[in-house]
Amino acid sequence: MTSAPGGRTTSAPTAWSEADIGAVRRLKALGRSVEQHFVGRRLALDLLEVAVLAHEHMLLLGPPGTGKTDLVTRFAAGLGSRPFVRLLTRFTEPAELFGPVDVPAFQSDGVYRVRTEGMLPAARVAFLDEIFQSGSPILNTLLTVMNERVFHNGHEVAPVPLITLVGAANGMPQDPSLLAFADRFLLRLTVPPVAEGRLEELLAKATTLTRGPGGDQHEWIGPDELDRLGRQLAHADLTAVTPEYTELVRELLGQGVTLSDRRVIRGLRLVAAAALRAERVRAEPGDLWPLAHFWSDPAHAPVVQEAVRRRAGTTGEGPDEPARSVHRLLVEARLLGRQVTTGSPPAAVDRVLRQLNALRRELRTSASGEREAEQEVASIIDSTLALLERA
Repeated sequence: MTSAPGGRTTSAPTAWSEADIGAVRRLKALGRSVEQHFVGRRLALDLLEVAVLAHEHMLLLGPPGTGKTDLVTRFAAGLGSRPFVRLLTRFTEPAELFGPVDVPAFQSDGVYRVRTEGMLPAARVAFLDEIFQSGSPILNTLLTVMNERVFHNGHEVAPVPLITLVGAANGMPQDPSLLAFADRFLLRLTVPPVAEGRLEELLAKATTLTRGPGGDQHEWIGPDELDRLGRQLAHADLTAVTPEYTELVRELLGQGVTLSDRRVIRGLRLVAAAALRAERVRAEPGDLWPLAHFWSDPAHAPVVQEAVRRRAGTTGEGPDEPARSVHRLLVEARLLGRQVTTGSPPAAVDRVLRQLNALRRELRTSASGEREAEQEVASIIDSTLALLERA
């Protein structure tokens, strides 16, 4: 019997199933695919992967024009779900998020409800820009959707399939009435503009990548698989890190860091998700790394990050992944090769070719001498390149 996220006691397996490991690897492959379109957004993608595994919400802070909407849209497209995306203002009406009134039902039966098809209550991934700009009727409904995963539609209480809601804002709200709502975002990350030192890289990326709307349409991992992985977190073995986690929270509270009871309890889900992402049942101190981003007040972020760094042995950012095996590289190359066929848009073929070439370079670096593997990847590249010649 082991300690589970949320303080429950459960029996832990000795290893995740092959299906679970395969799903986790495809989720990470999605992150690497999306990363091809951006500069300096690896940490944001690491945290998005943790957020969807833990079924928690994430807040991106920073000025407009840093690619937050494009990042989330591309990532969500790989989850087999079109994200619900809205820019909120003081004048946004609830119907713009939750759906218009079902007029025929009201006229015929006198029943008041809204039509939620294609709206936030039907979404698995949502991105709301300027999240703190909307009025209290919207925020109060969002509280219930985010925390309880239900939507009160007239007299009915309907479950919502929401995996994660990503909010964006220039900064944290100053209005005390918004603090309870802001606390629902367990993960926070500041997304600055690309540093001047990477300007050339940014411009080179802009000239080589097609950054049209909609992102990559290939489904890397489906919603049902994510639901299963979310349930599997209850079986993560946290016994080795619970004492460290307790001391971390005690230290932060002692230094005046604001952490609600909700954040303290749900922080364990982030640790379990990090362990699952690392393909381990038994969590290790290094799996504390997402906690560097569960602060409430931005002024406390450096204190939290330093405390996590000392215990996790990291910089507070996503851990560097170990070199992947030849088998894993080949599996990803085969998946990429199946993404495009005769008739696929040239931009999609070009994107796959770039990712295949990156895999070939990684294969040569980490598995020098694996001649058969290199030949297979070269064959996949040749077949993909032929699609461009026929286009």
